[in-house]
Amino acid sequence: MKKRKQYSPLHSVHNRMLLFAVLFFTCMNVLSWNVQSFTDWYRLKVFPVWTGTLGRFCGLFPGSVGEMLIAAGIVLAAAQVFLLPVFAGTWVVERREKAVRGGQQSNPKTSRIRLSRKWDLRLVCWILVYLYGTETLNCYMMYHASTIEEQYFDTKADYGVPELVDAYEKVVAKANVLAGQVARDAAGQAVYGGTDAQLYAACKKAMQAQGEKYPCLSGYYPDPKPIRASAFMSQQHLLGIYFPFTMEANYNTVMQPVNVPATVCHEYSHVKGMILEDEANFLGFVACIESEEPFLQYSGYLSVLSYLAGQVRKSVPKDLRAGLTQATGQVIADDAFLTQKQWELVEEKAVVSTETVNRATDVFLETNLTMNGVADGVQSYGRVVRLVLGYYQNTKLVD
Repeated sequence: MKKRKQYSPLHSVHNRMLLFAVLFFTCMNVLSWNVQSFTDWYRLKVFPVWTGTLGRFCGLFPGSVGEMLIAAGIVLAAAQVFLLPVFAGTWVVERREKAVRGGQQSNPKTSRIRLSRKWDLRLVCWILVYLYGTETLNCYMMYHASTIEEQYFDTKADYGVPELVDAYEKVVAKANVLAGQVARDAAGQAVYGGTDAQLYAACKKAMQAQGEKYPCLSGYYPDPKPIRASAFMSQQHLLGIYFPFTMEANYNTVMQPVNVPATVCHEYSHVKGMILEDEANFLGFVACIESEEPFLQYSGYLSVLSYLAGQVRKSVPKDLRAGLTQATGQVIADDAFLTQKQWELVEEKAVVSTETVNRATDVFLETNLTMNGVADGVQSYGRVVRLVLGYYQNTKLVD
C-alpha cells in the first residue's frame, strides 16, 4: 500500500510567500518600536518612495481610490456571504454535465467547491497582508520616529501662562483681522476665491515651503481627494482622513469651506510621514499661516483657536481672562465644524444615529492610537498647544 504523504502548509510556495510577508512587516514594526534612529532614517529616505509611487499612481484617479476600495470591499464581502453559494452551485452543475458527457468517473461537486474556496481564501489572505503591510510601512512605524519637538524645539522648555496668553492673543488678533478680508458666499460662509485646483496648488505650495525647515515635508504631493460619503464622515466628526493603503489625503466636503486648507495640510503631513495628530495639527497650522493666501492664513489660525481657548479657560485666572482680546462674532461663527443647516442635512441622510457612529469612531481612534504607543489616545490632539507655544517662542513673526 502506498504511504500517504502528510500535508504541511509550508510545502506551498504561496503559503511561504504569505508567511514571509507577514514576518517581514512584523519585523519592521518591532524594529521601529526599538530603534528610533532607524525609523527616522526610514521616514526621511524610504517613506517618500511610497508617496512618489503608490501616491502618484492613486493621484491619477479623480476620486478617492481608498474610498472606492472600501466600498468595493463591503460589496465583495456581502457577495461572499449571499452569492458565493449560488455561483458555486452553478459551477457544480456545469462540471457535472461535462463529466457525464466525457464519461469521467470523478466527483466534480467536491473538487469544484474546494477549488472555489481555495482561491477565495487566498484572495482574502493577500488583501489582509496588503492592509497590514501598508498600515505598517505607511503609518504604524512613523509613530515611533523622533517628534518635531525633539528635533526642532526645546523639549525642556517650561511654558506657562505668559506664553499661553501671548500665543492666544496673536492668534485671536490675526483671526479677527482676516475674518473681514476673506471672500464670502451668499450664506456668509468664508470661501476660497479660486477653483479647487488653485486651492490644492496653494496647499501644496504651502507645505513644500515648510520642507525648508522640516525636510520630511519636501517633494511631491498628490491632489487631495474629496470624500463622497462626507455626510457619514461628518457623523464621525472627521474633517479629513489619510489612507495608508493608497497614500491619499482626503477631506470632508460637507464641513465649512474655511476648514479645508488646514485639513488638507494636516492630511498632507500624514502623507509625508508625520503621523502624530498633534504634529499634523501643528504643521497644518504653520503651513497655512505662513502662506501668502489670506484664506489659508485664516484657516490656519482657526484650526488652533479652539485648542488655545480651551487651554486658556483651564490655565488662566478668570480676572486675567476678562482682559484678553475676544474673538469677534464672525470668527466664532466661522470656527465651527458644520453650520446648523449643514448638520440638519447630515441628519436627514443618516442611516445610523450620529451618536452611535461618533462613539464607534472614538473607540476606534482611541484603540488605534494607544496600540501604537500614544498613551493619551485622542487627548494627544490637544498637545498641539505646546507646539504652538514653542513656535511663537522660537519664531519672530512680522506683523
